[in-house]
Amino acid sequence: MAVMVEMHDDPVIRALEADPEAFHARLRQEAPVFRLEAWGLWLVTRYEDVQAILRDTDNFTTGTPASLLYDTFGAHMLTTDGVAQERLKSRFRGAFAPAAIRAAMQETVRRLSEVLLDGLTGPGVAGQGAAEWRRQFASRLPVQSILSLFGLPLEEEPRLRRWYDGFERALANFAWREDVRRQAREDVAEFHALIQRHIDRVRGLPDGSLFSQAVHDNAEDRLSDAEIRQNAAIIFFGGISTVEAIILNCLYVLVGQPRVHAAVRADRSRLPDLLEETLRWLSPVQSATRHVARDVRVAGVTLKAGDTVNCMLGAANRDPAVFSEPDTFDLERSNARRHLAFASGPHFCLGSHFARLQALTALEQILDRCPDLRPVAGQPLVISGVEFRQPPALHLAWGASS
Repeated sequence: MAVMVEMHDDPVIRALEADPEAFHARLRQEAPVFRLEAWGLWLVTRYEDVQAILRDTDNFTTGTPASLLYDTFGAHMLTTDGVAQERLKSRFRGAFAPAAIRAAMQETVRRLSEVLLDGLTGPGVAGQGAAEWRRQFASRLPVQSILSLFGLPLEEEPRLRRWYDGFERALANFAWREDVRRQAREDVAEFHALIQRHIDRVRGLPDGSLFSQAVHDNAEDRLSDAEIRQNAAIIFFGGISTVEAIILNCLYVLVGQPRVHAAVRADRSRLPDLLEETLRWLSPVQSATRHVARDVRVAGVTLKAGDTVNCMLGAANRDPAVFSEPDTFDLERSNARRHLAFASGPHFCLGSHFARLQALTALEQILDRCPDLRPVAGQPLVISGVEFRQPPALHLAWGASS
């Protein structure tokens, strides 16, 4: 499973690690644009400023040597801007549109989720039991789902999981540790070799998969094999890490807040409300990095060309200027969908609809299969992570006794 990168022994970073919500609240009030010297970047924490930066492609860019995304994966749709970015993203946008992703993947995700739950609970409604839901379910469903979407065999799951744990460490490597970067480069190379084998396969035998569609694109400016591999890498990563965290965070809310749990069990139509408020209240990805293209002022602070800015999505999603009583989980919150958990602007998450489909399918089935879902005695509910925030493990029981 993923292990967070060890951070600098710095009092500010220790405060960020210990209680990020409290740290963000203090910054929003006292220093909404804050220089974090240990990482050599700026933190922006207010919703209005974060959203403005994410939408401002004139003054802020994504792809530079200072970008962990670029350092890990190279050039792709999240490390390019303007025409170049649109060319890359447009090749996949149609496949991830709501109607298209439902038609292609709803039944597949339902079946994959059922099989994983069978392994946990046995077929049908479980009598009673306990499991560690991250390792046994939440980390597996998105891997299998993304493999199915791209037409790759499910047998690749263990290798893909290992690689993506390494990628997660690399994208949280704000200390720029060389051992983490080196391992990520090795993992990316292995991933590219796998993808190239499947590109070669569908080139000779089209199968209608997303890879096959990209390979057999007849457009003049079709993607090269290298571009397909690079963009597949970031689609796979986003499709795995984010969905795992969303499922876990929703379960964390359900078992930690009995009134929310009871409301959703009584009325399954509230599941989308649970999902959106969880995305706001406990954002799975805490920041979106941008790089300053030219000197610009944000909240009275001058950012210099070449500076790195972390737009703190989790902090923006708890900004009281937008969300009343932001630290309270409110299933009735009318503006929860204004959250920035999937970012904003031209780099808004391509797979947001697929992520929602997987999470809602999984939650619906878990509620059906596991009555009285609750924490296992002696296993506390814990949330951790500075960049990727979720339970490191989630031991839950169901049925008559734990």
